[in-house]
Amino acid sequence: MRGFAGSPARVEGAFPVQVSIGDIVTARRRIADCVSETPLLADDGLGGALFKLECWQRTGSFKVRGAFNRMKALSPAERAQGVIAASSGNHAQGVALAARTLGIDALLVMSDQVPPVKVAAVRRLGAQVVLRGRDFDDAVAGADALCAETGRTMVHAFADSFCIAGQGTVGLEIAAAAPETALVAVPAGGGGLAVGCAVALKALLPTVRVVGVQSEASTHLATSFRAGRPVPVRHLPTIAEGLYGDTTPEMVDLALRHLDDVIVVSEEAIADALRYLFHAHRIVAEGSGAVAVAALREGLLPLRATVAIVSGRNVEPELFRRLVLDPKA
Repeated sequence: MRGFAGSPARVEGAFPVQVSIGDIVTARRRIADCVSETPLLADDGLGGALFKLECWQRTGSFKVRGAFNRMKALSPAERAQGVIAASSGNHAQGVALAARTLGIDALLVMSDQVPPVKVAAVRRLGAQVVLRGRDFDDAVAGADALCAETGRTMVHAFADSFCIAGQGTVGLEIAAAAPETALVAVPAGGGGLAVGCAVALKALLPTVRVVGVQSEASTHLATSFRAGRPVPVRHLPTIAEGLYGDTTPEMVDLALRHLDDVIVVSEEAIADALRYLFHAHRIVAEGSGAVAVAALREGLLPLRATVAIVSGRNVEPELFRRLVLDPKA
C-alpha cells in the first residue's frame, strides 16, 4: 500500500458555499420521504472493506439526495418559475425526478458526451433536455446563459450548499451503520459528495479520514488540492464521464478544508473495478461510481475499517458489455 500524500497548505477567504453538520441533519429530515437509505456490503475479497451502495439509490445515483434537498427548499415563487441544471447525466436524473415529484418545471442542459442511456432516462422522467456543447464545462456555460434568459433557479450539480448537504446524508448513514469506520473513499468530480460526506463524518467520527478519488484522465480537484489553489488541467476522454471537467474555486477551497486527500486512479483500474463489482457481487456500476473501489483494488488505500462509496450504476450498455461482459472482444 502506498501512503497518503502530505496535505497542502490551506487557503483562507470567504466563499458563498458553506455546509455544516446541522445543514446535513436538516437535509436528512427534509428528504427522508424521497430517497432510500442504501446498504453497506462487506467485501471479503478486499479485507472486509465495506461498499456503500449508492448505485442502488433512486435513479441509480446519489445525486437524487442533493436535488431533492435543493428543490424542496425553493420558495413558492421559485417553484413557479422552474429550475435549470447542467449535468453529466446523474444530476439531471435527480433533478428530473424531484421536479416530477414536486410539480416543478425542469430544463436540463447536457453535452454530447453524456451517454444516451442517461439522456433517455431524463426524458422519461418528463424533463426538457437541451444538448449543448462537447463536454460538461460547455453544458455549464449553456445552462448559465439559459438561466439568465429564463429566470429559472439554477440547481448546481455540486457548488450549492443545499446540494452538498443532501449528498452529505450519505455520510450520516455510514457513521450510523459503521461507527468503527476509519477511512471513507469517495468518488470526486466537482467534490460535492466528498465534501458533504466529510462534513458529516468528521462531526460524528472525529478521527475518520475522507479521501476523494478521481480518474487520471480528469484531475482538476486532485491537482488543485495538491497545489492548494485552483490549477488548470487538460481533461482526456474517460470511462468515468460523470467525474469529467473542472470544479469551482469555492469547491477547491472546501476540499482543502474538509478532505484529507484527493487521489487518482487509472482508466484500467476503473475498468477492473467494474469487472470486480459485477463478477464478485453482481453489482452493476458506472465508471464514475467505481473509482473508490478501484483505489482499494490498486492498493492506494488501506482496507481495514474502510468504506468505498459506489456512487452510481447508470452505465451505457454497450460500454458495460465491452468492458465487463466481453473484455477480450
